[in-house]
Amino acid sequence: MRLESRAISLLAVLTALPTALGYVLGPLTHSLNALLGLVPFLPVRFSLGFIPLVISTILARAYLGRGGAVVEGVLLAVTGVFLHPTQPAPILLLRDVLLGVGVEVSLIRSSDLVLSSILLSSLLGGLASYLPYLLYASPLSNPLLIYSSWVILMSNKLLSALIGGYLSYLILRRLPAVCQLGG
Repeated sequence: MRLESRAISLLAVLTALPTALGYVLGPLTHSLNALLGLVPFLPVRFSLGFIPLVISTILARAYLGRGGAVVEGVLLAVTGVFLHPTQPAPILLLRDVLLGVGVEVSLIRSSDLVLSSILLSSLLGGLASYLPYLLYASPLSNPLLIYSSWVILMSNKLLSALIGGYLSYLILRRLPAVCQLGG
């Protein structure tokens, strides 16, 4: 019973982490992207708010074991719909759940969490979480423009996912192994 209450407590903290950091990272992202928008034809845009989502999903998988990333993805999806109404609910739901599924699938055979496996999981989670955005794009209007914007936006999102994966690795390196709840 003690393991279950610790797992629930950890999930609650990991789910609250992106919301709390979002109040700082949201305005920072908008300011940074506004500055980058002053440079003509610069396709780089940051999604700093995606970094804590990746971190909490990877930490859930690391400390809760198999299934932890999917559960965290579902919790992030539910809270995201209520607390981040700037995007359509279906996109938010699918994005966060697919992030958890991507992280879970990439770490399914991983026994130890080394930098390469964590970066791979963040990359695959980022790719999976980008799929809902592709569902809402219309390639019929101007296919070349749509496909080039997909590549640009996806590379920016994947950069944020890799940053989140690296920060997760740094966190896991510093926290004691005794804290790990599952394998």
